[in-house]
Amino acid sequence: MSPLAVAFIKLDAKAKALFLARVAHEATIYARASYIPTPDYPDRNFSNPDAAILRDANNFVHRVVGCIGHVLEGTEWNGEHEYIVGMIEEYFHERGASHVLAKWLKTSS
Repeated sequence: MSPLAVAFIKLDAKAKALFLARVAHEATIYARASYIPTPDYPDRNFSNPDAAILRDANNFVHRVVGCIGHVLEGTEWNGEHEYIVGMIEEYFHERGASHVLAKWLKTSS
């Protein structure tokens, strides 16, 4: 189990939910890379607009927000914390943002 997963598991429900909310919020920012210029917003100048980026971000946020509900209801399934933190670590690593996760865990506790 990763050090981040161990730290996450030790948090109380409110702190877990806060951490997950930060993760979901940041993912919506990363999803902006999927935007394409439109007649209403012609100044959008993204280097690699791609609908798949938006789909993947939406799926990621869906899972993270679902976990927030489980945490607050106390209905997490066995292994859910390790799974969700592993998914988060991979997502943030791919975007060069792994460094914020440990910081958020510390500020959530």
